[in-house]
Amino acid sequence: MSYKKLGDIVKFISNKNVDGIATILYGINIDKYFMPSVANTIGVDLKKYKVVVKNQFACNRMHVGRDKRLPISMSTFDYPFIVSPAYDVFEVTDENVIPEYLMLWFRRSEFDRQCWFYTDADVRGGLSLDALKSIEIRIPSIEKQREIVAQYQAVANKIKVNEQICEKLEATAQTLYKQWFVDFEFPCLPSSYRPHGQVNQNLPIDEYITKIGSVCTYSRVGGLPVSDGKTWFVYLILCENDSVYKGMTNDLYRRFYEHYMGEGAEWTKLNKPLKVIHWESFATKEEAAKREKDLKTGYGRTWISRQIEKAGGITQLKTSLPAPQTELRTAGKMVYNQELEKEIPEGWEVKELGNFIQSFSKSHDFKKKQLIFFNTSDILNGEFLHSEYMNVDEMPGQAKKSIKKDDILYSEIRPNNRRFALVRNDADDYVVSTKLMVLRRLNNELGLYRIYYYLISDETIKDFQDSAEGRSGTFPQITFDEDLKFRKIIFGSKEIEDKMENIFKNCFYQVYNLKDQNKQLTQLQSLLLSRLATLEG
Repeated sequence: MSYKKLGDIVKFISNKNVDGIATILYGINIDKYFMPSVANTIGVDLKKYKVVVKNQFACNRMHVGRDKRLPISMSTFDYPFIVSPAYDVFEVTDENVIPEYLMLWFRRSEFDRQCWFYTDADVRGGLSLDALKSIEIRIPSIEKQREIVAQYQAVANKIKVNEQICEKLEATAQTLYKQWFVDFEFPCLPSSYRPHGQVNQNLPIDEYITKIGSVCTYSRVGGLPVSDGKTWFVYLILCENDSVYKGMTNDLYRRFYEHYMGEGAEWTKLNKPLKVIHWESFATKEEAAKREKDLKTGYGRTWISRQIEKAGGITQLKTSLPAPQTELRTAGKMVYNQELEKEIPEGWEVKELGNFIQSFSKSHDFKKKQLIFFNTSDILNGEFLHSEYMNVDEMPGQAKKSIKKDDILYSEIRPNNRRFALVRNDADDYVVSTKLMVLRRLNNELGLYRIYYYLISDETIKDFQDSAEGRSGTFPQITFDEDLKFRKIIFGSKEIEDKMENIFKNCFYQVYNLKDQNKQLTQLQSLLLSRLATLEG
C-alpha cells in the first residue's frame, strides 16, 4: 500500500484530430460523465480538437473554484471521440494502477475538495496542471483494486437496471393513459367473457383470453355482445383496403381475434381487419347461416353498400360516429362532445377538473425551529430532490404553504420544466413555495393517481405550456383558476376508472420503490468510495 502523485502514474497527451476521423464531440458534466456537447461547431476546425480513446481520461480544470468539483471522466466507449482543446487528456502508465480504480478515486468527494482547495492560487478559480499532478492517490494491490472496482460496478449496474425499469414503467403509464383517455384504443374484453367454439387448445384458457383481450380494443369491437355458447352471430368486418368481410360465429370476440391474427379466413389474411361495423344475433346456427348467405348475394352486397352510405361512408364508419339513419350496429360507438370538440366513447362523461381538485393554500404554523423547504427547483419529474432541514428564520419569503400526504405539487412557472411531485409521505415538516400549486382532491369520484397521470401527461403539459407562453410576464406562468379549474377532463364508467386507478397506482409505487432503492444504492456507492483511502492490501 502506498501513495503516489497523479503525475507519476499518468501521462498527459495531446493527440489532435488531424485526420478528421473522430466526429463525435463530448463535454464533461459535474457528475463526471461524458455527454454530447451543446457547443456550436459550425465553421469550427475540429482538427484542432483532442482525441480520446477507450480508458483515457479527460478533464476541464477551468471552473473548479466555482463548481467545487473537477469535471473529469474516463472513456468506456469503443470508439474515439473529440473534446475541447482546452481539456486535458491523459492515460495511466503505471502497470500497478488500473484505470477503473483511478476513476473511482476521482469520484470521491474528498478528491473534489482537494482540487477546490488548490484553486485558491488562481484568480479565475481554475486548477493549475501542476496542482492536479501533485495530488496523491492511494494505490493498493492490483487484486484489491479489481475487487473494489467490481463491487462498485455491481452497485452501478443495479442502479442502471432500476433506472431502465423505471423508464419503461413511466413510459408504460404514459402509453396506457394515451390509449385509454386520448386515443380510446383500450382493451374492452368484458370480465365475464369466456371463449366458445373452436378454442385454441394449445394455450391455457387464461393465456388465450389475455391474447384475445390484447387485440379486442374498444375501437375495434367495443360494445359487442358476449357469447353464451348458444346464440349465433352474423358479422361484417371493415378491412384496411375498405373491403367488407362477411362471416358467422358463436363468439364475436374470439372470431375477430382470429381474423386479426391472420387465422380466420384467407381474405383477412391478405386484408388486415380494422373493426366490426355490423352484427346480428340468431337463436340457431341455421338462421345465422341463411342470413350470411343472403349478405353474400347481390342483394346483400347492395344492402351493405346502402347502409354504409347512410352511415356517412367508410371514413365515417372508421370513427364510429352515430348515424341513426343506418341499420348498421357498429362496434366502438363514439359520440361527439361539444365541450371537447372531439368524439368520445359512448357512455363516457366530461366534467371540469375543478369538480375533483382544489388549489389548497394554507400557511404553515412554523411551530418548529427547523423544517424542510421545497422551492420549485427542489422537485423534478415526480421526485423531491432533497430532505435537508433548515432554520425557519433563514427561509425565503415564499416559504409559506403547508402540505400533506397525497397532495400534488405543481409549479406555476414553465410547466414544460416538469416541476411536479405527488406527496408520498407524511409532510408535517414540509413547507413549500408560494409558486407551487398545492392540488388536493375534493372527493373520491376520480382516483388520485388517475388525476396525477392526467396532470403529467404530455398532452396536458403541452397545453399548460402553450397557455403560459401566451401570457405577458417575466416567466411563462399558469394559474389554477385560469388553467386547471375549468379544464375539461373525460372519464369512463366506475369499472373502468377503478381498473385504471389500480394500474396507475401500482405503476407509481413500483417506480418510486425502485427510485428509493437507487438512493440507498447511491449511498452505498459513496460508502465504497470513502473506503478507498483506508483499503488494506
